[in-house]
Amino acid sequence: MRRLPIHLVLLALVTACSPTPDGPSDTSGELGPEEQVVRAALEQYYADFSARDWDAFASHFHEGATMSTVWMPAPEATPALQISTIPEFVEQAPDGPGSQPIFEERMTDVDIRVSGDLATAWSRYDARFGSPDELMEWSGIDAFTLIRHAGRWRIVSLAYVSDE
Repeated sequence: MRRLPIHLVLLALVTACSPTPDGPSDTSGELGPEEQVVRAALEQYYADFSARDWDAFASHFHEGATMSTVWMPAPEATPALQISTIPEFVEQAPDGPGSQPIFEERMTDVDIRVSGDLATAWSRYDARFGSPDELMEWSGIDAFTLIRHAGRWRIVSLAYVSDE
């Protein structure tokens, strides 16, 4: 077996871990100013969602934005891909998140990347739904794509899954 000289291995590692000058920024450490603005927008999104303030919730999305997930309409059903516009989601909200006295989603961790006017965020969340007598709790991932337009970061797509 032929081995690479150690200086080539180290050079490859340093190059792979270095940020590109105009490329996405990694937020695994300190958040930069743009990432902080995106994080604040997402925190407000979760607050408005949990408050079931549907007008405020919808304002976090650009026109034409979508929400997507795979779900099972019944225990014996085949999983189905559900893609909804924001008006469709809000229209159905009284039968979903608005149907129980307790509904909350809280962001617990987030990885934000910003390049110019484009941002992506993979957010871990904890959710609670139901009544005091029958409370369901779960965690999951929200994958956001945001675009800054007219000085404001808003969501163009959200794909989400719950942990199994």
